[in-house]
Amino acid sequence: MGVNWTEEELQEYLVSTGQAQARREHVEEKARNYKEILTDIMFENMEMQAREDEPEPKFKSKTERRAYEWLPIETGCIEILYEPIMVRMNSGNYTPDFMLRMPSRELWFIEVKGSWGAYKSGRSSKKSLIEAAKMYWFLGKWFSLLPVKGGGWDMKEIK
Repeated sequence: MGVNWTEEELQEYLVSTGQAQARREHVEEKARNYKEILTDIMFENMEMQAREDEPEPKFKSKTERRAYEWLPIETGCIEILYEPIMVRMNSGNYTPDFMLRMPSRELWFIEVKGSWGAYKSGRSSKKSLIEAAKMYWFLGKWFSLLPVKGGGWDMKEIK
């Protein structure tokens, strides 16, 4: 016959027997493994959408082209894809400009803008980026990337 414990009773037992830390580490390891599996599946599926037949992506702006050349050098990413995914949100769909796979297998999503002005529709890409970062935090890190006057880039993580 099994023992029916509440979560608090189980936690007290694990702490009293010295097993709490081991259990926490086990759960964290399982979460890392699931995230790696999800990352692999996502990349396998997204690569198909990444316009592999084109030698270089067709960018929507010169700023995106410059960012495409700068990102691998400055971030050390092992792969960069242009507009590979679209995420669904409460305010509508959102497509980040770039997705980078880092040597650690972590994914970075980058939104490149010359400025944060709103589109003609009134929908701000900054608000969309912030909403995506909050809704899809588990996919990886989310960043904004804006050019700086006089050269260079301002890259900020969105949390």
